[in-house]
Amino acid sequence: MQQSKLLFEYSPWFILLCLTIGVLYAFLLYQKEGPWGKKINYALAALRFLLASILAFLLIGPFLRQISNTIEKPSYVFAIDNSASIKAMVDSADLKQIMVQISEMKNKLGSQNYASELRSFSSSEADRQESDLNFDHPSTDLDGLLKGIQADYEGRSVAGVILLSDGIYNQGVSPTFSPYKFPVYSIGVGDTIPKADININAIYYNKIAYQGNKFPVLTEIVSNGLEGETIEVKITQNGKTLTSESIILKGDNTLDEVKLFVEAENNGLQHFQVTVSEIAGEFTTKNNRRDAFIDIIEGKEKVLLIGRAPHPDIKVIRNAITKNDNYEFVIHIPGFNAFKKDKYDLVIFHQIPDVSNTAQRLMEDFLAEGVATWFIIGGPSNLDYFNRINGVLEIEASGWQTDRVTPSFNPDFQRFIYDGAYQSQINDFSPVLVPYGEVTVKPDAQVVLYQQVGNIVTKKPLLAIRNEDEKKMGVLAGEGFWQWRLQEFANNENHESFDDLISKVVQYLSSKEDKRKFKVYPINNEIYDTESVVFETEIYNNIYERVYNQEIDLTITGENNFRQKYTYNISPNSSRYTVTGLGQGIYKYYATTDLDGKKESSAGEFTVKALQIEDLNLTANHQLLRALSIQNGGKFYHPGELDALSNELTNQKVQGIIHSSEAYLPIINLPWVFLLLVTLVSIEWFTRKYNGGY
Repeated sequence: MQQSKLLFEYSPWFILLCLTIGVLYAFLLYQKEGPWGKKINYALAALRFLLASILAFLLIGPFLRQISNTIEKPSYVFAIDNSASIKAMVDSADLKQIMVQISEMKNKLGSQNYASELRSFSSSEADRQESDLNFDHPSTDLDGLLKGIQADYEGRSVAGVILLSDGIYNQGVSPTFSPYKFPVYSIGVGDTIPKADININAIYYNKIAYQGNKFPVLTEIVSNGLEGETIEVKITQNGKTLTSESIILKGDNTLDEVKLFVEAENNGLQHFQVTVSEIAGEFTTKNNRRDAFIDIIEGKEKVLLIGRAPHPDIKVIRNAITKNDNYEFVIHIPGFNAFKKDKYDLVIFHQIPDVSNTAQRLMEDFLAEGVATWFIIGGPSNLDYFNRINGVLEIEASGWQTDRVTPSFNPDFQRFIYDGAYQSQINDFSPVLVPYGEVTVKPDAQVVLYQQVGNIVTKKPLLAIRNEDEKKMGVLAGEGFWQWRLQEFANNENHESFDDLISKVVQYLSSKEDKRKFKVYPINNEIYDTESVVFETEIYNNIYERVYNQEIDLTITGENNFRQKYTYNISPNSSRYTVTGLGQGIYKYYATTDLDGKKESSAGEFTVKALQIEDLNLTANHQLLRALSIQNGGKFYHPGELDALSNELTNQKVQGIIHSSEAYLPIINLPWVFLLLVTLVSIEWFTRKYNGGY
């Protein structure tokens, strides 16, 4: 539907002037008769009057305001829970019949001037248009499905959403958590009566274990209808039973816990299976097994702290580092305990070197060996000697004077990633004591924390690090930071920002720089079998600049003699390669490329885990669907009531949305105006010529 209205840039009273101009022009031109009769003279005058008037009319800027109204049909969206739990609980013939009825309902609504669409968890457009879904999606996020519909139909007319589901969700929040902007009519499928079943609810284990040690695996078991039955819980690897234990099941929906210990024999990624024995009458045995992937490593990173004397700062450093099982932390304070000679990955010198030359020979030995070091400055520190031996900072102190400063995180620091929320917390920490004087950052060093005095962030570094010739060094130019950890706990009841900062500094300083020219690695070392493995590729020349347009050969091997070869190229716009279709297991990869006539290689491991959450709960939750429908102005239906649902939807009178669009069209741009002017001029010219005029 379209409405038009004539408007002008100037006053419409100018139309009278346009007509006057037309009359005068026609009168002056045709006041004398030509070689034609009086009637023809009047006709020619009329044509010239129209032409002149129209041209003058166009000069006052007339335009058309057009308003177009279109009515959008109200829509019904059929949201189908196509997760694997539906197929496990509903007979395939019954499920097929339900989908046929839904398809018929869609067509019936279409004939009633409604739009309709099919939605599911699958991203494929075919699944949105076809009713023969596979019902094999590995997870259920009902809230995400409904929120997606709400976002896509924002500002549109949604008559209602018809949700087919068993009411079980295992991802996202409950769909009843927040209301939606449309009625929800739910169709509940599946059995609400709990089945006789044993289910491994969860297993808990450390992702890293050390070779030669025993590590625990805690198994949580939930059962229904099998109270008093005896089952065996065992851990196997490559078909070999490593350990087992028998338990008697408790009552329905109670939790049985079994903790088993496994010895870490072989290093590298190891695949273990946790299984419970099958009982006759179980509804399904798919949830009787869980897989554990554990990285067995040879030993821990060793960190040594040499302190001048006992100090609270030493304690908070130890607490932060020992939270990470990858590190072994050793403290040596001369005069208090003996030095333990070993190969250390990082040595922390607390208030050393000092004026008493405490542990000076030991410090010089570590520096000569090129071990990564971290100096922490304090009141007794010998700054002159410190300035000569470190490559990070130079501190020119004014006597024994100190200053109180607070930390401020350097936003330009990029050697490691530190969470933005943690940065803001650190900026509010209490002051520490630093030497008063000038502080100079040496070349190639990077500042982690600046010194802040009051509200002013200075350019003096409080914490800085440097990497020179594969030798890493850090300096913290203050003492008393033990208060930071206590303050954070008082504010947040945790130590996350402080511990993360210390851990990141320790990890950076103790890690060995990877100077390989060719690196291939998965961006995630642990993925689910529903995801793709994405490999990042880095190639460098002799001066460590990125190189592209190289051909890479990639070989992936896995359990059960799996072996697959791939070939790909990288470019500045694409340095990643995606591999799909890998099943559960541990995989090794080996990549090669030719660089400057030399074969370079890169290798590693990754794991693919099965996403088993659809097998954990196979008891339908129709109560949730009822609550969802009532909360959003809809109703709950059983599959046998689909005809009643169809009749209710078709009998509803839902208004569509009127969409209006407005356009302004200058009349001078309209084609018919030009055609009219040409026609008037042509008729007048032809008439004059035909009758002997000029």
